[in-house]
Amino acid sequence: MRRHLPRILEQEYNDFEVIVVDIASTDETKDILEALELTYPQLRHTHTPASARDISLERLAMTLGLRASRHEWVVLTRADCEPATSLWLRDISEAATDDKGILLGVAKYDEQRQTWFDVKVGFFRLWNTLANLRHMQNGNPAVRADECNVAIRRSLFLQSEGFGEQTNLLTGAAELLVNRLSTPTNTAVVTAPEAIVIQDNMAASRLWKQHRVFYMETRRHQLHTFSYRTKQNLRMMFPWAVFLLLASVWPVMMLLHVPLTTTCWIALGSGAFLLLLLLIFKIISFNRAAQAIGYRHRFIFSLPILAMALPLWNASAWIAHRLAPRNEFRKKFV
Repeated sequence: MRRHLPRILEQEYNDFEVIVVDIASTDETKDILEALELTYPQLRHTHTPASARDISLERLAMTLGLRASRHEWVVLTRADCEPATSLWLRDISEAATDDKGILLGVAKYDEQRQTWFDVKVGFFRLWNTLANLRHMQNGNPAVRADECNVAIRRSLFLQSEGFGEQTNLLTGAAELLVNRLSTPTNTAVVTAPEAIVIQDNMAASRLWKQHRVFYMETRRHQLHTFSYRTKQNLRMMFPWAVFLLLASVWPVMMLLHVPLTTTCWIALGSGAFLLLLLLIFKIISFNRAAQAIGYRHRFIFSLPILAMALPLWNASAWIAHRLAPRNEFRKKFV
């Protein structure tokens, strides 16, 4: 918070408050907040009691923050995040029209450090962000949300009875809240690069795997996902379908004793050329979409490799989720 919170408090916006909800920490968080409150009068803080029952601390923290707000619109983010620019709140507020109740912003990991692991994790997040945006652009409600950058009307949250039945899930609070309350008309997307939020890089592959496994539990409780998941699965399996098609051409030709005539070579060459054009088109379109929402890294030679790894990552997370005990994903009551 010493590094990130001042970037939030120094936004170029006329009237706003920052509410920090301390989730029962045992470090010097309280001292840091009290010191910052002397400099920034718009900063307030509260905390969740460690003894809270029947609700996960993440959901309790969001509920306390939303209820404590003096304003109608509340922007949610996390302690390891900061806005990319001082115009974050301004750009979000411009999308907060009377007919909207939810605004979805874009978040990414810090691109200053780019190891291969950072590239993988950043690509995975970007892929899911673009999939959700495409789904909404086709007139559907939001299926997902990035918990680092989402805004919601306080009245919408209070009128909807908060998180509904899924109150004790350990993670996925913002995603399931948006998934439950979003409609094709009440949700908008803020894609301006000035409104992007930057999150600290994932520290270890173990944490990334845990993040993916816990999302599998979140996914079980999502609504209106059939169309979204079907399209996602088709997109993820397409590179593998092309690879298997190319790998099977020669064995099939040999099995069927197809002679390698000039016509055959022309057909094979034309097919390979069309696939190459398709690959180039995919690389260009994906990177243009990434650039439009504030990503600087370019996925060129890495895109085919990462795209083929997607279904493998999801499959490993699904298997780990299926093997894990169900109570691992819910708050354990004492």
